[in-house]
Amino acid sequence: MLSPPTAGLPRLLLPRQTLFKLLLALLPSFLSDRLFPDHRPTYRIHPTSYLDGLRGIASIIVFFCHYTENNFSALTPSHGLNADRPSSFLQLPYFRIIFSGRPMVHIFFVISGFALSYKPIKALHARDLDKCYTALASSTFRRAFRLFGPCVVSTFMVLCLRQAGYLRPAEKTLMEEMWKWKGAVFHQITWGWDWDRDLRPAYDIHLWTIPIEFAHSMLLFMVVLMLSRVKLHVRMGSVMGLMGYCLMCGKWAGFEFLAGLFLAEVFVLKQEGKRQKEWEGGREGKEGGMMMGPGMLVKGLQVAMILMGLFIGGWPNRNADKTPGIRWFFEKTPLPFADMDHLAPQKFWFGLSAVCMVWAVGELDFLRKFFEGGLAQYCGRISYAIYIMHGPVMDTIQASILGHTDIPARGKPGDANFKEALPAVGVKGFFGVKTPTQITLSWFIGLWMIGPFVFWAADVFWRVVDNRIVDWGKRLENWCLDEDTGPSPRSQGYSVAA
Repeated sequence: MLSPPTAGLPRLLLPRQTLFKLLLALLPSFLSDRLFPDHRPTYRIHPTSYLDGLRGIASIIVFFCHYTENNFSALTPSHGLNADRPSSFLQLPYFRIIFSGRPMVHIFFVISGFALSYKPIKALHARDLDKCYTALASSTFRRAFRLFGPCVVSTFMVLCLRQAGYLRPAEKTLMEEMWKWKGAVFHQITWGWDWDRDLRPAYDIHLWTIPIEFAHSMLLFMVVLMLSRVKLHVRMGSVMGLMGYCLMCGKWAGFEFLAGLFLAEVFVLKQEGKRQKEWEGGREGKEGGMMMGPGMLVKGLQVAMILMGLFIGGWPNRNADKTPGIRWFFEKTPLPFADMDHLAPQKFWFGLSAVCMVWAVGELDFLRKFFEGGLAQYCGRISYAIYIMHGPVMDTIQASILGHTDIPARGKPGDANFKEALPAVGVKGFFGVKTPTQITLSWFIGLWMIGPFVFWAADVFWRVVDNRIVDWGKRLENWCLDEDTGPSPRSQGYSVAA
């Protein structure tokens, strides 16, 4: 069995050991774990692990979304609404959810609200205010490092790729590039208090959600702190009132984070109810038959929520008013979302369906087990890295892999704007993109060719950058901590996720 070099090797072998560690770092974790099982980390399933799996699958769908919108825009309209060609089966309801990334962002926010409030709420139910305040303080301290640190590194990598000529556009000098990068980091990514003014960060447009995530994390912590000493029914009623207030103001992200807080409270109450039944012993079995009827109705409602959420998730970016089924939801969109902009109606319905789906996934055993499975959990571990890295990787390699069909000459020879004809190359050139079958086949083949590069880059980034930044944030917090204020978050076992 292979085993990595140990610290006891002679000094002359240290360069070889360093090279070995570098090569090991470049291996995907699922390969290195098999090669060196003695050093494989262990990951245990905890009560909210299904949220990690759901977030992982959602991040992959976001990657599929941007891959499709950038390279196969003919697949984005609803089925039957292509102006110049027949539609692919991928454009049908439920099938199109595989590249519908926009509703996944709303699922991210509900999950974040749940995950960030779970431990403080759990401490409140245990009547341990000190533990609740410690969790809130730790989460608030480390949140900026957790969200912004990986983005600073990834956008700097994009800066380097631009200056090296692999990505465009690039500034004329390195100093101009650095200055532009500084502006993007300071004003578009890390400044979360004006997030709805500019949703197109330079160097990686997909990072538009990060300032929203940060600002609403702070809002969530403030709400939990504000309601930490009130009665349970007052807290839950207040959260529901704030959720309604956010919807009336057209603030969909605030609604989703607070809905995650509400779901966390419901989850903790359910866990307490299970423990109470275990303590009562045989009463659970006696009451089970009485609850069979209502229980089946609730399960049916949850399945219906999943199906409805998947249908709404296929909401197209254009012509929602012409799409069968979606048209009804579009017409029923309440104010102020109906009058804000052409994408606001989908945000309202995406938010509602995200809340319903996150709750239903945790209640339905077959879905919960799937998201607690090995594949979903692995995707959950690298989900933030996938979200951050899929854009730069695609921008670097997608043109070379996908290519294009025949491009005829433009202009006349000798003219300043004359461009020669280009032969068909790449996946699109080989399979074509004229018919629905050709487009669908090219989409699948291109995805299978680009996907491994995205997963490899995300896996490496997760281990080399993301995990280390999280660990540095923990160490910095413990180094800065005033021990007179109480026990450190690490001594109480806190590890801020999401």
